[in-house]
Amino acid sequence: MSRSDTTPLDRTASTVVAGWFDEHVATIHRFAARRIGEHGASDITADTFRIALERFDEFDPDRGHERAWLYGIASNLLRRHWRTEERRLRARLRSTTSRDVTGDPLVTVDARIDAEREVNRVISAIGGLDPDDRELLILVVWEQLSSSEAARVLGIPAGTVRSRLNRIRTDLRHQQGEAE
Repeated sequence: MSRSDTTPLDRTASTVVAGWFDEHVATIHRFAARRIGEHGASDITADTFRIALERFDEFDPDRGHERAWLYGIASNLLRRHWRTEERRLRARLRSTTSRDVTGDPLVTVDARIDAEREVNRVISAIGGLDPDDRELLILVVWEQLSSSEAARVLGIPAGTVRSRLNRIRTDLRHQQGEAE
């Protein structure tokens, strides 16, 4: 195949995906932003269209509209994001809750098993939060930002941060009560 034979196909894929980008970028970005917040949504959106271009030859219009294919790519990226986030949360909790065991480790086995169950329950509860709420909670609890600092990071009023934190804490306490 000569170079001129492959160039039109490459141009076609680029042109088609560029058209999809123009038509669907806003909806894909909103879809991602609702799940992981504005900050990460841009990366998910960019990766969605990069993958669509890289795998253009896998798109089959007989199986559905390109919008559904793009949402599928974005969904896979979001799932990967959450798996990574959950691993990070578990590692962070392990590192902050691990203690040096002195003496006989069998004496403290019950406490360690209970602590591990509690950590898993906390991770599940945090994982079930709305992405914006999770981000706020992480900023205030783990990163030790004040309400005012978190408000600046998120671009919202400090009063909104305080009311959201109150709602989040109430919801988490309610979930904890149901789990017991």
